[in-house]
Order: sequence, then structure tokens, then C-alpha cells
Amino acid sequence: MKAISSIIAAAIGQYVGASVKTDQIKIKVVDTLVSEGITAALLVAPKNGADASFYDSVKSAVVAGFTATVQALLKKDTKTLSDSQKSDKRYWQQQVGSKIKDLRNALVKREAQGEAQGEARGNVASFEARLKRDIVKYIAQIEKGEAFGFPVAEMLKHLKNASVLIK
Repeated sequence: MKAISSIIAAAIGQYVGASVKTDQIKIKVVDTLVSEGITAALLVAPKNGADASFYDSVKSAVVAGFTATVQALLKKDTKTLSDSQKSDKRYWQQQVGSKIKDLRNALVKREAQGEAQGEARGNVASFEARLKRDIVKYIAQIEKGEAFGFPVAEMLKHLKNASVLIK
């Protein structure tokens, strides 16, 4: 077989067209998340005992994008479902996590691009990078200084420990 058939070519064209449209929508969603101050770290499931209200609202937004049938299935008590329905429900619950992970990964990528662009312009984009830079600057100033009204060695120890904590 030297070339694909027109049927295969049409199917590939439909697939590519749909995936490009999906990518464009994802970019718009990420733009909106960034404009609202949402970071990738906020799209991580909270640990036990932590406030989960924000993460739950994100999950609800994802579920709202599913069909009414899937939404109804996800609301049902698992104990009342048949084995087949339980399997379907588990699949759709996994899809919720997968969609959130897709958005989180897109935010991670966007945040990394923002930091790289900020550093290229001479500006440090992230708060952590600015904080680390400022702490290093204070350490240098304190080491050069002579008379302070506080224990210098203790202050330097704390600043250096803080600097190490910031990645």
C-alpha cells in the first residue's frame, strides 16, 4: 500500500481538526485561570484534613462538562450500582482527575514559560525567585555591615536557612 485511502485521509483530517480546536479551547481556559490568579499548585488534590472547597469546585466544573448521563452516574451511591455501572463510574471519576491534571500540566508549562521570559527580560517572574534574590541581597548587606541593633550571627543563620528552603 503506497498511499492512504480517501476515507482514512478524511478521518485523520477530522481528528486533527478536532484536536486543534481542543488545544485552542485549553489555551483559553489556561489564560482564564492565569488571569484569575490560579496556579498549578492550586490544582493539586489537598491532603487529608486540608480545606478542599476550591479543589471540589474545580472537580464540579469538570463534571459539569460531561453529559447529563455521566453526571447522573457520578452522583449515584456506588453501593446501589451494578458491576458494570461501578466500572463506568470509576472510569469517569478517573477522567475528572485526568482533566484536572491536564489543566495543571498546562499551567506548569505556562508558569515555566513566564519565568523564562521574565528572566530573559531581566525580570524575575515568580515570587519565590524574587524572594530568594532579596534574601541573598540582605545576607550580603548584613555581612558587609558593621553596627546592628540585633544579633547578626543569628539573623544570618535564619536568612541562610530561609534561602535554602526556597527552590
